[in-house]
Amino acid sequence: MPRLPPASNDSVTVRWEGREVEARSGDSIADALYTAGIRTLTRSRKFHRPRGLSGTFAAGALARVDGVPNVRLDRTTVRAGLDIRAQNVWPNRSIDILRLARLIPRRWLRAGFEHPRWLPSGTRAFDRWEGFLRFMAGGGDAPDARAAGLAIAGERLSADTVVIGGGPAGREAAARAASHGRTVILVSRGSPPGAFATAMGATLPSLSPSLRVIAGSEAFALYRGAALVACAPRSGGAATLIDAKRVVLATGRRSVPPLVPNIDLPGVLDIHAALQLVQGGGVTPGERTVLVGTGDLDAIVDRLRNLGLNIVAAAPAASLKRVVGFSSIRAVDIDASRLGCDSLIHAGPWRPDPTLPFQAGADGAFRLATSGLPPHVTLVGSAAMPAEPVVFGGALDDRALVCPCMDVTVAEVRDLVRRGETHVEVIKRLTGCGMGPCQGVPCWDLLAAALATLTGAPAESFGHPSYRAPRGALTLAQAAGLADLVEPVAGP
Repeated sequence: MPRLPPASNDSVTVRWEGREVEARSGDSIADALYTAGIRTLTRSRKFHRPRGLSGTFAAGALARVDGVPNVRLDRTTVRAGLDIRAQNVWPNRSIDILRLARLIPRRWLRAGFEHPRWLPSGTRAFDRWEGFLRFMAGGGDAPDARAAGLAIAGERLSADTVVIGGGPAGREAAARAASHGRTVILVSRGSPPGAFATAMGATLPSLSPSLRVIAGSEAFALYRGAALVACAPRSGGAATLIDAKRVVLATGRRSVPPLVPNIDLPGVLDIHAALQLVQGGGVTPGERTVLVGTGDLDAIVDRLRNLGLNIVAAAPAASLKRVVGFSSIRAVDIDASRLGCDSLIHAGPWRPDPTLPFQAGADGAFRLATSGLPPHVTLVGSAAMPAEPVVFGGALDDRALVCPCMDVTVAEVRDLVRRGETHVEVIKRLTGCGMGPCQGVPCWDLLAAALATLTGAPAESFGHPSYRAPRGALTLAQAAGLADLVEPVAGP
């Protein structure tokens, strides 16, 4: 894909599957590969469908880097000489015989196929079968011994108020707390804080010099009733534990893709990921881009065009029937029309991220439950707004994937409902829905929407499994570096 001006002359060379790829200094690996026309980064678990950068489903941006598996390419900055390898392919990405799994009828690989009745567990034949399934499921192999890392020493801080989120609402909350003489730490996944709001053209309140800002870092957990905030830099640096008297969640909302076939094909991006490509790497998502979403789409179209994107059409998310393509997107079906395109951006339906609010009030051991936010935790801004309903083009299509990471289709959920299974915990265990690296976000929202349509009950009535910590932003090296900073808690 072409670069948008201005383009830096500073470049480095990395290797993708043995091929040299030129990248711009400061790019993420995903930016660099996308610019080079490499959209398929890995393959799905069962059917080995192509996966790529989407912003919504983390598994599509995982690869092996310098011998270390499961590295997030969209969060790793390029440096000269990096060796990047695709996962879940065999013997290599160019040949990849495992792609033949796409020819297997999907109904053959529904829940329970791993444990056929004719193959009892505990036998040598079953052990071989299990080994074969592990090989087919792919994922990351063990790290190269030469890539063994060391613990990254963490830091423990304290503050009267911890604000999570660097957008307008988070900045305003931090300023209010600081004006009352409180010590404030603001944690932002964006660097600089509020990067998404800035990309969308918003004007941000300035940050007081009295604040401590931890930018480019994600709050991966709230522990001990949200009295302990745990954060980790996306770059893989030292993690931080913060003792907090008060926590403000200004985490905004995320775009949930419509529940339609092929919504995870390479070239389909949520608006956060699309803007990161444009603002972070100066990369256009495609030469012909379609936008779907909710709210004021005209304003979003104007903003994207001002950034240099060629938006050929915009439509409500509920009008999207299907994404068309085999290895990457080549068209979309909107209502009764087919539009040719090589990228699709979704900007809504919008739903607040449920992870940290759940952890703030969670209690229990085997299955965590929550009774709501504790008094010292507050939701502000769009994080406090109601969730918009998931959409699916007017009718639920059996080919749509409720959980692309684990290859769980609507047809599989429909089959379980016919058998009387409607509890989300049971369905999660039978299908693996939400058990990939995305940790149920947004797959459990998609599952609830499918169950609501299939049963007639409200989506909210099904609840969701536990959103346990950590939420996927922590490496083993970072976790090891926090070990000496956490005092043991006596049991009951």
